[in-house]
Amino acid sequence: MRFMCHLSLLNMKRRGTRTILTVLGVAIGVISVVALLALGFGVKKEMLKDFGDASSVKRITVTGSQNYKEKNKLLTERNIEKFKSIDYVANVYPEYVVDVTLETGKYSGWISLVGIPKEELSKLTLTEDSTPVKALNGNQRKPEIIMGNSMGYLFYNWKTNQSYKEGEGRPFRELVHTKMKAQIGYDDNLITDKLSIEGFLAGDEDQFTAYSQCAYCDLDVLKKYLRRNSINGYIMNQPTDAQGKPISDFVYTNAVVVVDELDNVEFVVKRLQDMGFQTENEKEYLDSAKRSVNVIQLLLGGIGTIALVVALIGIGNTMTTSVYDRVNEIGVLKVIGCDLDELVGMFLVESGILGFIGGVLGVIVSFAIKGVLNSIAVMAFHFKAGTQLAIIPWWLVIGAVMMSTVLGVLAGYFPARWASKLNPLEAVRK
Repeated sequence: MRFMCHLSLLNMKRRGTRTILTVLGVAIGVISVVALLALGFGVKKEMLKDFGDASSVKRITVTGSQNYKEKNKLLTERNIEKFKSIDYVANVYPEYVVDVTLETGKYSGWISLVGIPKEELSKLTLTEDSTPVKALNGNQRKPEIIMGNSMGYLFYNWKTNQSYKEGEGRPFRELVHTKMKAQIGYDDNLITDKLSIEGFLAGDEDQFTAYSQCAYCDLDVLKKYLRRNSINGYIMNQPTDAQGKPISDFVYTNAVVVVDELDNVEFVVKRLQDMGFQTENEKEYLDSAKRSVNVIQLLLGGIGTIALVVALIGIGNTMTTSVYDRVNEIGVLKVIGCDLDELVGMFLVESGILGFIGGVLGVIVSFAIKGVLNSIAVMAFHFKAGTQLAIIPWWLVIGAVMMSTVLGVLAGYFPARWASKLNPLEAVRK
């Protein structure tokens, strides 16, 4: 067998130009598969990272009716308490949302101020210069605001149409411990005041999550503040009864239902919908995005595979031509008693070596292309430095080399079988 391997290497060396062209063909096929799949993996990671982490996907936002006639669908304390009895629910808490216009210098922004319970407010991870103790002591008469980490994108100088980040060139979080002019609500319910910014959520300004573009405050403080500023008992955003009078129960804007495990989200969503409530959850968008990205990956992989198949046809053509060129040599080997399996093995080793070398070369070049793609992504699309738009996992490297080797052997199988069936006497005469 060692002698056959030596003959294979000698034959590839003797037909150097043909061997090089065949190896290049395989390498191009492997580059097509690896580079396109790497691009698919990177794009998938960049697209899906905007959906936040697993904890945000396990959060279900529940909305109810604002019609007093549908009492069982109003998000009152009593109805929200029922959510806790649903299987797999780990936590439930209400939210109350009011629209606020904040103004600081020449910048203003329309934001949603979300009142959440004190215990949920304390779970938020804040920047080091925030003062959560002041915002959580429960003694303040006005809502003290904790801003999302990406709020700088919501404040604009409407004369220049620039966001705070673009116009000032510094982090929005530097406005911590400042007071901003605030207009809460609209029209007859409008409240004009000054509200204090006591903290910012930790995280990069470009890191978007379920929390990053909202402002938060203590729910109890917000409710008391709105009651004090109500007109004739009419609290902002609260429904009224059939006579147009304020109802006794406080109705929340949303309820947040946290599920214990990601796999149980769909079950809880179905139960909430069966109870007559509307739900919104990132898992729905995440699943849809995954399906879209998987289609893209399949398309890219398919295009690359076509190139690889063309290259393998080249190996088959090379091996078939090699058999024709070596008919006399094959006849001599058969006459001197060469075993048929060894003869087949010689051609399979030769085609396998061509596939292996082409695979290794293709992977090496793919890593170079990966670096170029990532550099282009940063420069052309203004991604952050270090963004990996193309990712080559280790299993793809091993799989690409193994695939090219195995497919190379398969491409050489039929020429090898044809060589083994040649009549030795007729082959020697040629």
